[in-house]
Amino acid sequence: MILKQRHLELGGKAVISHFTFSPPLVAASDLDNSACFIFPINTKGSLYRADGKTKVDESQGVLMKCGTYVNKWYGTAEDKVAEVVILRLHPEVMQSILQSEVATRLDVFEASKKTNAVVDLDELLKKYLDSLFFYFDNQELATEELVALKIKELTLLLINSRNPNPILELLSSLFNRESHTLHEIVDANLYENISLDDMAAIANMSSSTFKRKFKTEFGTTFSRYVIARRLERARSLLSTSKDTISEIAYDCGFNDPGYFSKLFKKHYRSSPSIYRQKPV
Repeated sequence: MILKQRHLELGGKAVISHFTFSPPLVAASDLDNSACFIFPINTKGSLYRADGKTKVDESQGVLMKCGTYVNKWYGTAEDKVAEVVILRLHPEVMQSILQSEVATRLDVFEASKKTNAVVDLDELLKKYLDSLFFYFDNQELATEELVALKIKELTLLLINSRNPNPILELLSSLFNRESHTLHEIVDANLYENISLDDMAAIANMSSSTFKRKFKTEFGTTFSRYVIARRLERARSLLSTSKDTISEIAYDCGFNDPGYFSKLFKKHYRSSPSIYRQKPV
């Protein structure tokens, strides 16, 4: 649940936002014509995109190109309240920055199919984050010119970091929205613990549209397809992996090992433990 939110605006749009929330928090976001950079505070999370999952720790930030994603944020053991700061990077703002500051450095990169780049937060980025809170607390000082400069400052910090190439590669195609088929989206997130509604959000569809298109393309329901594929993978791992049955269950997207064992026995007429003892 979101407890508090504050925004700094540019051109009538909220471009730098601070959210305080009670974890866990699950939210779908559509960066239709913008990119973003996310700073997590007292939280870590997973971002689910059409090409799969990205994990972000509280000592990291992540640059996301335009597209649709589902984000899940979890608190730490010590903190019951968590925060994120999100900078929305709009084309009209970023275009002038990229052309004036890094155009020659971007020329060496081909258009990237990557959708994000995770960045370790060094001291400069941490101090930059601290500076944003001064303006959240004193919004009368946050003129549009200053907000634009803060976005430019972040861009320069990222491209001059110790490992700038992943950032530069992503910046070379920051606003090229990638196209993915329904099969690609499902396969990339098949073994993650996400719901049908989450998968529909990643595919940028309503749940009802997703169900209908899924049945048309796959010839079965989403639930039946996912369970069958996860059980197939679990059966393979039982024969080839030394992981425990619980670890295999979690690895295949089941959040309850007992439920996994029940489904496995129903499907293969053998419990996972007995199946594992059979000769290959």
